Amino acid sequence: MTTIGSEKRKSGAKDEPQGKKVRKDTTDGGNFAKKPPKFPGKNFQGDGKFPGKGFQQKNPVPEKQDWKKFKQQKKELRIKRKEKQKSKDLVDVVNEAKKIYEQLKCKTTKGRADMAAKLHNLLKGGDKYSKMVLSHDTARIVQCLLKVSPPAVRGEIFEKLSGCLAAMAMSKYAHFCVLAMLKHGSAETRERLIEGLFGNYVKLCSHSFGHTIVDSIYITWATAQQKSCMRQEFYSDLYRKDKDRNVKCLVDTFKDAAHMKNIVMGTLKQHIVKAVNKKLVDNSLFHGVLVEYLTECSDEDKLEMATAFSGLLASLASTREGTRAATLCFWYGTAKERRSALKHLREHVEKVCVHEFGYYLILAILHTIDDTKMLKKTLLDTIVEKVETLVQHEGGRKVIEWMIQPGDTNNFHPSVTSALNDGLKYSKKDVSIRRTEILEAVQADLVAAVRKNAKFWLSNGHIARTTATILSREHAGITEAYQNLAKVISDPSWTLEPPKEEENAEESDEEKPEKPKKKFRKVKNPLEKPQSKDVPAAPQVGVEDAGLHIVLKKFIKIPTFAGILLDNLTEETVEKWLPINRGCFLLADILKGAPETEKLLQMLRERREGIEKENSPGARVLLEKI
Repeated sequence: MTTIGSEKRKSGAKDEPQGKKVRKDTTDGGNFAKKPPKFPGKNFQGDGKFPGKGFQQKNPVPEKQDWKKFKQQKKELRIKRKEKQKSKDLVDVVNEAKKIYEQLKCKTTKGRADMAAKLHNLLKGGDKYSKMVLSHDTARIVQCLLKVSPPAVRGEIFEKLSGCLAAMAMSKYAHFCVLAMLKHGSAETRERLIEGLFGNYVKLCSHSFGHTIVDSIYITWATAQQKSCMRQEFYSDLYRKDKDRNVKCLVDTFKDAAHMKNIVMGTLKQHIVKAVNKKLVDNSLFHGVLVEYLTECSDEDKLEMATAFSGLLASLASTREGTRAATLCFWYGTAKERRSALKHLREHVEKVCVHEFGYYLILAILHTIDDTKMLKKTLLDTIVEKVETLVQHEGGRKVIEWMIQPGDTNNFHPSVTSALNDGLKYSKKDVSIRRTEILEAVQADLVAAVRKNAKFWLSNGHIARTTATILSREHAGITEAYQNLAKVISDPSWTLEPPKEEENAEESDEEKPEKPKKKFRKVKNPLEKPQSKDVPAAPQVGVEDAGLHIVLKKFIKIPTFAGILLDNLTEETVEKWLPINRGCFLLADILKGAPETEKLLQMLRERREGIEKENSPGARVLLEKI
């Protein structure tokens, strides 16, 4: 059986003539595209085009490799791998060190010296110490080691860190380790540390962390020769490496060579201006150099320095030389600079007044200022407002006493007054007028303060002396102040609180520094009764205090006060005073100074037998009076 398709094929095959087959062109989409020849020419690319000169061969000749560069890359890669491995090892060491440190830092831990030696043996290999001091957590471990370890271990730690002292002093965390070396290290270690920083002190003074190291060294540890060597670095770059033992101060640098003065002063000025721009002026070394510059520079430079430091006087007044420099800057300035200085001092008045040296700056301002109205707004109002806080410190008492009685030899040494008088040539107002205006501005408020809180103003001998100074000038409210003071003095229950002693933390035996041997043996007073440290001191009767006794005798010499005190005395108070030696002397002074003494004489005569039993010098003097 045949199909239709086969029949058609057969019929079609018969119709077509049998001849030669014709090749069809199928370059567009057929399967018979024209193939390129097997062996093309040099520039033939396979698409029938000849690009010409820009043609590049498919397989170019490889370039010659730089074997030195290849070896260097391999070497750097090996070093990185080793460092990575070392860092892994350091992490393990640090973790183990932290575990020991957690026990070592506790004061109650026993055997701390052995633990410190063990920790040092763990860290002393390689450059572990120099890496650990730069981190915030591991730097504490090194600080604890320097504090607790025996001297031999401290010396070894210093040897490990001696090569990077300057970098440590400028590090945020490592500079604490430098301070620990100064505090806990031996004398030899300190000397080597100070000399190891030679050549870097100018840079450290202008660094936010380094200036604290310099300040500690200059104030506490450096000798006179080392201090002069530290100052020499500011004078010229020649002294950074080579020190001259004959140069003790700024003048010595150009004493024999006058032409060097401008060069040295110019170099020193650059260093000062750099520190001022960074506001890093609270440094004892910087203060010493600044005072030398201010005394030798020209008038133009003095005015420039006064302008630059007008807002930084409070920061300068932290050392003796700094206070002197601040005083000179205030004197050298114009009225505009002085007003600016007073405005900046307003918020720091309390701190400056109570400072050991800062109060001298306030005295200089009070002694030479012309604009007393501006002075009252900026300084005097603040001083009067916080007067009870200020009188508890020596500097604050000096300021108040100067405002009431400036230059009084009972309160001020003549040398202080003489030094302050040097600034009068920079002032235009008459001295007496200035003192009168200052007294009028503060006297009423000070007398009112005494009147309001009379017991406080008799709380100890030092404050009582200031009280006597305040009431030494005539004023309308003095009588009322006398009455309030007399009520406190005549109170039978008037006692003084014992001074508060600072509680120091107990140190373990391993932490106590070795005390130097005393050359002389202190002889104990055989009449002094031994007091137990555990038993608190009993409150003292007011009239028994030595300082208050002197002040009360001054008050009693004033007839007005003696009469007021006599009116307030009661029989109970007299009985309380009679067994006390100083109390008997005060009663004798009242009999001598008061206008009407019949009442007191009658009370004393009634108690004559009791007075005769007392064996004190005051009782014998009192018997003669009655």
